[in-house]
Amino acid sequence: MNKKGFTLAEVLITLSIIAVVSVLTIPSVIKNYRYKSYAAAAQKTYAQITDAIQTIMTDEMEPNDFNKTTAGVVSSCTAGKETGACYFLRKYFKVNNDCGVAKLNTKCTAAAYKTPNGTNAGTPFGEHCIQNSNGATICMVLNTANGVASLFIDVNGPAQPNITGLDVYVASITGATGEVRDWVTTGDTCNTKQASYGHVADYASGCLYKLMKNGWVIKD
Repeated sequence: MNKKGFTLAEVLITLSIIAVVSVLTIPSVIKNYRYKSYAAAAQKTYAQITDAIQTIMTDEMEPNDFNKTTAGVVSSCTAGKETGACYFLRKYFKVNNDCGVAKLNTKCTAAAYKTPNGTNAGTPFGEHCIQNSNGATICMVLNTANGVASLFIDVNGPAQPNITGLDVYVASITGATGEVRDWVTTGDTCNTKQASYGHVADYASGCLYKLMKNGWVIKD
């Protein structure tokens, strides 16, 4: 009987082609998967924050002004008299870690934050920080100059990559409606230094706006 099959050379060539294709495609597949994961976590965290805001406004019968709720004032963690960020984050989120004031190297924040090209993005900010049950870090502070509550958001907490526009965002809460908005709502300023706040908002301003504008899809 005349049996036909692959020669060793043919098998080796085929395996080499498969290896080359894998090297070229697998990193892209992994990157796209991670991007989708970060975007989904950002969208979920955004929804949780929005729901919490609407809930406290309903609970305290202030449907038209977040700033009139117990959360819309300077933070205090005095037992039995909690206000502001401390009150809001503890009461209206499922908390895994309660980390107090925002700073590096806590259970809630990372040792460093960067832009996609490796530039130091600065530090987090907030009068009070928590890490919720989904692993997202949320820090909040009231700007007493304009009465606006601002948020630092790291959708997977201190875990990597800790990069603005991937897992790190900033937002503010509109007092009149309780709407959660980016600090920048026009143009493409994400990861381009537009100001000197002295923290991650220098580079993260505009990243949430860009993500939402792209339909919660992260693009290079």
